[in-house]
Amino acid sequence: MLQSDSLYLAHMLEMARKALGKTQGISRDVYDSDENLRLALAHLVQVIGEAARRVSAEGRAAHPEIPWFEITGMRSKTFTIT
Repeated sequence: MLQSDSLYLAHMLEMARKALGKTQGISRDVYDSDENLRLALAHLVQVIGEAARRVSAEGRAAHPEIPWFEITGMRSKTFTIT
């Protein structure tokens, strides 16, 4: 595993923790009515996907428990903002 992989993994974890922190204790109604929250979460998911994309093949092989394909695919998903 490359040294840079550790940085990308740490960045993924940091962004995931931020996303969790923004959603803990809020209802779906609050989420639905808060456009800024939805935009922030969409951004965090995209950042996680981009960091995952940069992890080397060796780094991915070292962590087969992480769903790499699904995570990297999320960075290009279109989010519906209602």
